Amino acid sequence: MKDERQKLLQALIQNLTEVFRSTHKDHCFSFDGLALRRQEMMILFFLNEKQGQASVKEIAKFLNVTSGAVTQFTDGLVDKKLVERKADLIDRRQVNIKLMPNVKNDFGSFKNKYLESISESFSILSDSELQQLIKLLEKVRGSNR
Repeated sequence: MKDERQKLLQALIQNLTEVFRSTHKDHCFSFDGLALRRQEMMILFFLNEKQGQASVKEIAKFLNVTSGAVTQFTDGLVDKKLVERKADLIDRRQVNIKLMPNVKNDFGSFKNKYLESISESFSILSDSELQQLIKLLEKVRGSNR
């Protein structure tokens, strides 16, 4: 790989990391007064997209982690009474993670507060620039599948 390409990739990684840090500066998010870590929040967003329920295996694939890691992440959510674990009715070896009804009902408000909290970081971009950034990131993500 050429030196110029390496420098560009290094700058890209540094900038992506810094943007991520600045949008998540306190590393904790609040849901009904409960502090959530980034992984817990990502699980809640994923479950919401999956109509409130997904298997541990699906969550592991989404987060690109092991099923054991998902169990650790969801332990905190279970303790906070945000999700529950249920054995699958057909295959009892499979465990599903399900949003609690109050979380499912309040998720829209939580999502709006979260998006509002990160919007300042991207306020410098116009809508068309934001769309372009999304398309470029989706292109890179698509090539890695």
